[in-house]
Amino acid sequence: MRHDSTADIPAPVDDVWAVLIDVERWPEWTPTMRRVEILDGAELVPGTRVRIAQPRLPVLVWTVDEVRPGAAFSWVSGPSAGRTRATHELTALPSGGTRLALGLDQRGLSAVFGALTTGLTKSYLRTEAESLRRYCSAG
Repeated sequence: MRHDSTADIPAPVDDVWAVLIDVERWPEWTPTMRRVEILDGAELVPGTRVRIAQPRLPVLVWTVDEVRPGAAFSWVSGPSAGRTRATHELTALPSGGTRLALGLDQRGLSAVFGALTTGLTKSYLRTEAESLRRYCSAG
């Protein structure tokens, strides 16, 4: 099961990246996050674990599996039998702005849980994309 959301942000990629990669501050700009805590070190690199508390969902620990500085990062949560992978990608637009693409891929047992929370998941992805757009546009 895959869910996606995009937003065009009228800010340069570097500015949007600075906000996106500062995950512990996400609760300041999106209501879909109650708390985000990096458990290993101070920055996102492959292997970094991050605990995320969201309204109406269980607290999960995500492990960063890929970082392309200034462009994208992804993390995974759950056992291999029920893995969820979330992607966060930025693309520079000809206008000087940035296209944000968020994705959530749920497999195995996570897809079963995902089927029960499809509406909430889609709503959260839309809210996160729109919240980041508003936050970066206001600065």
